[in-house]
Amino acid sequence: MSIQQKHVLARSLVFKQLPPSLEVKQALSCLPRGRFHDIVPRGKDSLAIKFLDFRSASRFTQKFRLLPRAPLLKDATIEYEASGPLPIEILTAIGLRNASRVVRVSATIAKDIPESLIDDSKKCGPIESFESDKRKAVINFLSIDAAIKALDILRASKTYVGYHVYFGYDKKCDIPPPYPARFKTDLVLTDLPKGATTNELLQRLQSGLPDLKQETIRSIVFDEPGAKAFINFLEPGVAKIVYGSFKHAKTSTGGVSVSWSRTTSSPITASLRMAVNVGASRTMTISHLENVEQMRRVLKVAKKLGTVVSHSYNPSND
Repeated sequence: MSIQQKHVLARSLVFKQLPPSLEVKQALSCLPRGRFHDIVPRGKDSLAIKFLDFRSASRFTQKFRLLPRAPLLKDATIEYEASGPLPIEILTAIGLRNASRVVRVSATIAKDIPESLIDDSKKCGPIESFESDKRKAVINFLSIDAAIKALDILRASKTYVGYHVYFGYDKKCDIPPPYPARFKTDLVLTDLPKGATTNELLQRLQSGLPDLKQETIRSIVFDEPGAKAFINFLEPGVAKIVYGSFKHAKTSTGGVSVSWSRTTSSPITASLRMAVNVGASRTMTISHLENVEQMRRVLKVAKKLGTVVSHSYNPSND
């Protein structure tokens, strides 16, 4: 078998010269496990596979070389293909929601799984396999993107009210996603611009993240004289995204350096995680203030509880 690697850091592989009658499910059954992101048939004899990162693609290729060759793939060739990095939205969904290519639907009420589930799922993207009985169903999509779309649509549909819809375990995934081994959540930013404010720093942090619709930062300590900032994130997946955003865009961040903190914050309690999931954040809105003086008294109390990054007063809300 020939393996052409023109792109050293590519996360995409293309299998060529496959038997024309070979189905995707059959092809995958002949391949080793891997961190698959997206699987796309091309024509009658090719199959393109995108991995979560280039290391996953390289590791998969090494395993494929060492394993006995399946008869169906004896004439197949592999080519690396250029591709961009994993989209931030997908990386975030994996880190915060345990997203995978698999969606499971369970009946938690006295109802059977709707017969329309297979058709509803196909509208979201290509499916590798679909297994269902009266009480549960497992849908294996060919991409994580399609699984995320399906989960969001099914949860929002009136048809599936009362059903439990969640991401399942991808049996073709060999090891967990590539997050820091110790699940780090603390970053240190150094060489910050002179005169930078905490509010400006927060805006820069959030500019590299998609709208997650929930709080992502647990705490931030800004050492202005030392031009440093210590940020503790609620999830390692988000910390990894922000780390990458500063690491790979140093010219656009004015020379700001980023590193993992040597010390780790206390673990996030179950009560705090639950509170964040239902909307708790670092922002508090107080209504029916009678005047500016009352606002100042509230602000004075707030500052005793912790550092106030910013505040505003809108008389229209009094």
